[in-house]
Amino acid sequence: MRMQAVCAAMIAAVAMTLTAATPATKGAKVGEWSMDFDAAKALAKEKNLPILINFTGSDWCGWCKLMDREVFAKDEWQAYAKENVVLVYVDFPQDKTLVPMHFVARNQKLSETYGVRGYPTYIVLGADGTTRLGQLGASRDASPSSFIGELKKLTAPKP
Repeated sequence: MRMQAVCAAMIAAVAMTLTAATPATKGAKVGEWSMDFDAAKALAKEKNLPILINFTGSDWCGWCKLMDREVFAKDEWQAYAKENVVLVYVDFPQDKTLVPMHFVARNQKLSETYGVRGYPTYIVLGADGTTRLGQLGASRDASPSSFIGELKKLTAPKP
């Protein structure tokens, strides 16, 4: 009996972790992943914050999983993002149930608009939601500090 309780607690903990990491499908909050690009653009403009678009293959892309694990799941990244960036999640998973149908065509159009050739690709936009500030990629040595540093270089005011 005791083993069943331990297993149930572990399953509940994993389920909570997965739920917490699931991007919102409606609305946007600073520092939290959202699939709602329109809401993210409105929020970025209102808060005068840059947008980071994460083009990912969440359930099959090894580099995407590495970045999720080594950067985006870490407290340092989450603390930074919560104050400094609007996060958009544009997913191209093998499991088609992971993306609501009304986002599928829009995701493809965003991928074409920004010339995405592989995953993950991180496009950084200005607070206006249209000005492209730059692009970032994955790295075997990626850490929250290194990714934040690269992001800060792209979003720093130009002289």
